[in-house]
Amino acid sequence: MIAPTVKAVLFDLDGTLIDSEYFYYSNWAPILADEFQLHITFEDWIKDFAGHTLVRNVGYLKDHFGIETTEEFMWTATRANYAKSDMTTICLMPFAKETLEYLKQKGVRMALVTSSYTTTVDTVLGHHGLLDYFEFFVTRELVENPKPNPEPYELATQKLNLPKEQIIAVEDTITGFTAATQAGLTCVAVTKYETERNRLSNDNYLIEDLSNLTKIIA
Repeated sequence: MIAPTVKAVLFDLDGTLIDSEYFYYSNWAPILADEFQLHITFEDWIKDFAGHTLVRNVGYLKDHFGIETTEEFMWTATRANYAKSDMTTICLMPFAKETLEYLKQKGVRMALVTSSYTTTVDTVLGHHGLLDYFEFFVTRELVENPKPNPEPYELATQKLNLPKEQIIAVEDTITGFTAATQAGLTCVAVTKYETERNRLSNDNYLIEDLSNLTKIIA
């Protein structure tokens, strides 16, 4: 049962509600191979790139591999690949829809806080029929400073107009966890990847899938 003090849940999107990391890997990897002769595995992607912003990943490429590229180039190249791919093939994370339905039935307010753009939200969540579960969306366009900066969660908290003690954030990476906790929110971390689980090992609320969410905040 949901504790009466929890009035709202703020969900991350990628890796939390949708299983999108392989989609992103499959579109980044060819660019890195063709343009920079850098060959990465999916395990490399999860360990070194997943859950980070474009700005950070461009910096990581320079610092760790000596690759001189720009945010503009990587933005254009990755978006071109995304446009040729079918985002509707991205599956939901286990128990995502069931969890949203449960919270809806309990009268818990829900919103999305993501570093993805509105087009991704509309395409993937629209395909799975989940858009109507959310009161509002805080997407990349709406903030100057994305996660791990707390700005996205601060904006969401303002929109909810609730005390922070009544709000729970749900994230899958240390990047999102940092953003939520720096905004003063309790964050439940949910991930199936060992790399992220190790990064989040000090979190008091670390679960393997969304089926355990309601137990954590009960």
